Amino acid sequence: MKSQDILLMYKMASLHAQEEVSPTGRQTVAWGGLSLIDLLPDGYTPELKFITSPPADESWDNIEVAVKRIIDADSFKWEGWGADDDIPQKRAAAKWEDRYTLRSLAESLGLSKSEISNSFVRCREAGLVTNDYETSLPKVNRLALLKITEHALKYFFPVKPGALVRGIPTGFASPVLSKHLKSAGGNIHVWPDPHGTERGQAVEPIYKTVPEAVKNDRTLYHYLALVDSIRLGGPRETSVAIQLLKKGMGL
Repeated sequence: MKSQDILLMYKMASLHAQEEVSPTGRQTVAWGGLSLIDLLPDGYTPELKFITSPPADESWDNIEVAVKRIIDADSFKWEGWGADDDIPQKRAAAKWEDRYTLRSLAESLGLSKSEISNSFVRCREAGLVTNDYETSLPKVNRLALLKITEHALKYFFPVKPGALVRGIPTGFASPVLSKHLKSAGGNIHVWPDPHGTERGQAVEPIYKTVPEAVKNDRTLYHYLALVDSIRLGGPRETSVAIQLLKKGMGL
């Protein structure tokens, strides 16, 4: 496998996650890109617990709770970069299923169509991608992807923090992780980017196009920042990141 395969698989997982929170349960543009990982309550503790039954007010059957979670998530500041008026925003495909085309995936990830096609071939051979029975759209094996992330990525794609640069917060400093785990201080980690809002130690992303790919996909940003927490990670950060990824991917 190549590092762009990991990027593609997390993009597929992001599309799947956004699709799952659709109000209709069908392939629609859902809540402006929100997914389950955005809807986790601030008080969520990402630790394994034995739970006999969920509290009544936490149930998604309670429409008021559901709406409040969506509003809170939508107002949550997740971007780690400033606006760049010189670069036009990429428009998402009008139809949800069109987001799975080679052209759409290539444009959203900064890859060529041939790179996406070759990546799909490798991932199918590895058992990471299958076709959905009802829609025939490609779907990622999320459980296998999580296991690879937990046990293999830090060895296959090691990373070491570098010089202080301006960039996009990742790992421990990312919005999704800092929302659930408080920092103990020290330098943060960033993907180098001239429009990044923070200054920290440079970290090479899983693939070079990540800083642009995440700017139009908040769920992808959450996932890849958590991946970096595992690649960089001490035991505590790794454990929390794995549980957030697991919960955020609906596993």
